[in-house]
Amino acid sequence: MKTEPTEVLHLFFDEQGQRVGDVAPVSCGLCGAPARGRTLASGMLERGLGWDCPCGARGVRVELVDLDEVYPDVLEAWGLQPAEPALSPPEPVGESGLLFASYVDGHDLRTQLFDEARRQGAQVAATQVRGRITTPRQTFPEWTWDVLWARPVSQRN
Repeated sequence: MKTEPTEVLHLFFDEQGQRVGDVAPVSCGLCGAPARGRTLASGMLERGLGWDCPCGARGVRVELVDLDEVYPDVLEAWGLQPAEPALSPPEPVGESGLLFASYVDGHDLRTQLFDEARRQGAQVAATQVRGRITTPRQTFPEWTWDVLWARPVSQRN
């Protein structure tokens, strides 16, 4: 039976939708030490959440359903060479010939991502945290967020 994450990450936003305060630390997925939170600053992950552990590991919060869109950016955030995922080709939707869709299996893409990171010599792990968002008007229910971790070979102790 899968256990629920015990760490809660509480984010606060002001009236303009800007995050207030620092990103709280979470436990590193590779060594368990507290990893310092930060705001990611590039690519599709810009303004997303990341963590840096003293052991050299870097964590990135991702939505597995969107992993096809941020795949190369996650590799770069980990300090690795970017690569594109192997996706099934888009299929036509409807009769117009203008709409196409691809099925995305987030868990399969996570496996592909971890395989690519390992190919580049990194150690990888996945953890989850519970996330809670508060705005001046309300506090939203908690969500379970995936955090993907990698420690490049150059950062290993």
